[in-house]
Amino acid sequence: MKRMIVAAAMAVLLAAAPAQAAVADPVKALKAKLGTGKGVTFTDVTSLLEDSKKTTFLRRKGKLQFDKSGVVASDITTDHKKHTGGLFDDMRPVSSGRSIWVGGKVYSTDPMVGSVPKGKKWGKDLMPMPGGFSGVYSQVVNPAEPATLKALLKGERNGRTYSGKISYSDLAKVSPWFRAAMPLSRGDTAVISYRLTLDARNLPQRLVAAHLAAIHVLEGVDAGDSRFSTETRYSGWGSRVRITAPRG
Repeated sequence: MKRMIVAAAMAVLLAAAPAQAAVADPVKALKAKLGTGKGVTFTDVTSLLEDSKKTTFLRRKGKLQFDKSGVVASDITTDHKKHTGGLFDDMRPVSSGRSIWVGGKVYSTDPMVGSVPKGKKWGKDLMPMPGGFSGVYSQVVNPAEPATLKALLKGERNGRTYSGKISYSDLAKVSPWFRAAMPLSRGDTAVISYRLTLDARNLPQRLVAAHLAAIHVLEGVDAGDSRFSTETRYSGWGSRVRITAPRG
């Protein structure tokens, strides 16, 4: 009887092994969620870390739309809290608003380059950066891209968390999102430190990324070791998402 129980238990374990192996590779798990009309939702919080002080000034929520290869559209709403003093007086302008990136174009309620026509709610941003200018300060690392996720997985692993550093230039080589969000930073030697945590299905759940504030302040300003840090949380991988250009 005991032999029969042991044999049955072994059979169950062997049967489960292929299913477990199927989700063991995070890149494969991500690719399984990609497809036309699918996507993911996210929220993120960005703070300035200056000396021993942490000041949160940006909160965003949004969704990303996929095709079979990766991210093809985004709809992001930004809530900006204005602060004064320190580096906040020397930062390039950022504001609250909503930006839709689709078809290679950006429609914004507050364009970085361009304006909203009189009587309209939206204007085309002549600087087509996903998430608008606030995206420069927020999460520029996008683990919804298979090649980007693969690069992040090269970091040191501790359970389901991966930690490491990646340069702007290396990220630009693998990430269309980064190239669009940071068009003036290609080839830059600046470094992003990151900590990526996967969920039980080996899909990105939480990403904290930080980089030096010096590249975001006015020229000639000494930012020291101050950093911008963004914590992003993802949910609903593979859910139905459809993003279109706004009307009016």
